[in-house]
Order: sequence, then C-alpha cells, then structure tokens
Amino acid sequence: MTSRARPDARRFRQSLFLLRELVVRNLRARYAGSALGLLWSLLNPLWQLLLFTFVFSYIVRLGLPGEATDNFAVFLFCGLLPWFAIHEGLSRSASAITDNADLVKKMLLPGELLVASLVLGALLHAGVGAAAFIVVLAVMGELSVPTLPLLLVAVPVQVALTFGLGLALAAANVYFRDVAQAAGLGLNTWFYVTPIIYSVNLLDDETIRLVLGLNPLTGLVYLYRAAFLGGGLQVSLVPLLACTAGAVVLGGGLFARLKDGIADEI
Repeated sequence: MTSRARPDARRFRQSLFLLRELVVRNLRARYAGSALGLLWSLLNPLWQLLLFTFVFSYIVRLGLPGEATDNFAVFLFCGLLPWFAIHEGLSRSASAITDNADLVKKMLLPGELLVASLVLGALLHAGVGAAAFIVVLAVMGELSVPTLPLLLVAVPVQVALTFGLGLALAAANVYFRDVAQAAGLGLNTWFYVTPIIYSVNLLDDETIRLVLGLNPLTGLVYLYRAAFLGGGLQVSLVPLLACTAGAVVLGGGLFARLKDGIADEI
C-alpha cells in the first residue's frame, strides 16, 4: 500500500465510524424516553396502513386491475415501504445542517455524513417494517420468494436517489431557509402523483399515464411490488435510473459548490 493510499484508507474508516455513530445518535435521540423505542418504526406505518386501507377499501373503493394481488392492504403497503423511507430521509435531510449547526461549526463535521446518517436511519426504520411485511406475506401465501432479490436493486437505487436529493436540499436550505418548508409541500404532492394508493392500470388517460411513468417513484414502487409479489414489472425503470443518476451527480455537485460557505451561513 502506498503512502498516499494509507491516509485515504484511514479517512474512509473514520468516515464509516462517524457515520455509524451519527446513525446511533439519531436513533437514541429519536426514541429517548420512549417505552416502545424502535417498535414505533413498525407501529407508525402499520397505523397509516390501517387508515389508508379503511378509507380506500370501504369509503373510496378502488379496484386493482392487472395487479399481482387483489388484497388492497398488501398492494398499498408495497408502495408505502419505499415512500416512508424517502419521505423521512428527505424531510429530515432538508434541515440536517441547520439543525446541527454546532457540529458543523465546532467539529467541522462533513455535512454529507449528516445527510447520509438520516437517509440510512430512515432506511433502517423502513427495514423493520419490511421484515415484518415479508413474514405476513409468507403467512398469507402472497410472498414471491424468487423475485425477492429485486430488492437488491430497489434498495440501493432508493438510497442513492434519497441521498442525492437530500444533499441538494440540505445545502440549499442553509442559504434559503424556506427550502425545508417547501420540501414538505413538494413531498405531499409527490405522494399523490405516485401510484401508491391506486394502480396505474386504473388510468385511462394516456397523457396522465405518460406523466406518471416519468415519475421516478412510479418505477421504484412497482419494483418493490414486483419484488414482494412477483408478476413482473408494469412500468419502465428508465426514469427511475436516470433521475437517480441525475440526483447523485447534481445533488453532489450543488453540495460541493456550496459547502465552503456553509459554516459562515449557519
């Protein structure tokens, strides 16, 4: 190993250590004084699942034509799992630097690690729900074991997309404090233009289908459904992969360009 490689390897190990400590710190802070602790990461999505299932199964009835399941709760939860992780990761990343100004100023903590720790923490919460969901699907006889490896594609793409967008939001929010609030509005809109609570097969208008097809989360949601339920992909993954690559490149580039002035602005 060259002399130059040794410092690089040391910095990499230090970054991994800091990242792990930040994830643990966030979890402890989140559940400090809570009797149920990490169990809330399962109870919260289950409660939302029950609410959505009640509303869209008994009040506003929606069919599932062409889907791999007729069970609305199963269909819905497949879409909610990635959404919960993305929503939490982005909403918290937007204020990651401003909420941790002391760490960034006094410890010169890389802002990228703050964003990464929140994205991974959100993934951990979703992972708890996903593990329970797999068990439930297996008991119900709905689980497609041969297609589960698709999660090895879905999860890294999801993390990369969330991280890239999170970097852009975190950096922009330092200079324009309305970004975090605007991100909340944007995420609420993004939820309803993503086929989470409805099937793309219900849409007769070709223009709307085309627009939804360009939404990267459409591909991600249906990739999760294909992984859990089988039945093949019903939408193209090109917009998802293209937007993910763009988010990483543009988000990382924006953060790198603005990071030198971050300590002075917060």
